[in-house]
Amino acid sequence: MLYVAVLARRASPRLLAYAVPVLMLFPLAWELVVDFRFATACWEGYHFWLPVVQYIWYIQYAIFPL
Repeated sequence: MLYVAVLARRASPRLLAYAVPVLMLFPLAWELVVDFRFATACWEGYHFWLPVVQYIWYIQYAIFPL
């Protein structure tokens, strides 16, 4: 819709240039969440997320000791 507004000269091209990267971040954030959940649920070898998960565990243990 914003693209059509820019083509109709009702919106600034700068607004489109700022909106596109923000819209690209939403699928990236979703992908990171899904990848994190999948990789930590399936401990099949060494995953990319393993150091991140260990770091999160250390933070949780520091906040909520057993």
